Amino acid sequence: MAKINVILRQTPRDAGLSQNLWDGKVLSAWIEREYGVHLGVRQCQRMFRRLHFRLRKPRPMIGKGEPAVQQQHKKNSKR
Repeated sequence: MAKINVILRQTPRDAGLSQNLWDGKVLSAWIEREYGVHLGVRQCQRMFRRLHFRLRKPRPMIGKGEPAVQQQHKKNSKR
């Protein structure tokens, strides 16, 4: 459990996996590869909770328009 707790503080890519975020499926695959033990996804989700690990997904960036184009649109829409 201590080694799993340490590995969860890294990204799955740092642990040699191709995914970006830890979830039950990714943790299950890592445990099977590392220890040869198959754990179900639900068991891995319970392990997250026991280790006080929360899934943190990055928020998407919202694109911003070009100020000059926005200004031009504002000028044209007032008429």
